[in-house]
Amino acid sequence: MHIQLDLNHNDRDALLRHCREFTPSSGDAREDSRLADALEVLAAALEEAALAS
Repeated sequence: MHIQLDLNHNDRDALLRHCREFTPSSGDAREDSRLADALEVLAAALEEAALAS
């Protein structure tokens, strides 16, 4: 899946910080794992974009 975001540096950094710091705690271990994985992938994409800019 390809998603394109138009974020300024401050918004990108804030989103990246939330991706790194958020700990899912829904009570559903599988859902928490999926969300943690998705946030990890999003953080990696944001870091890659930061290096490219």
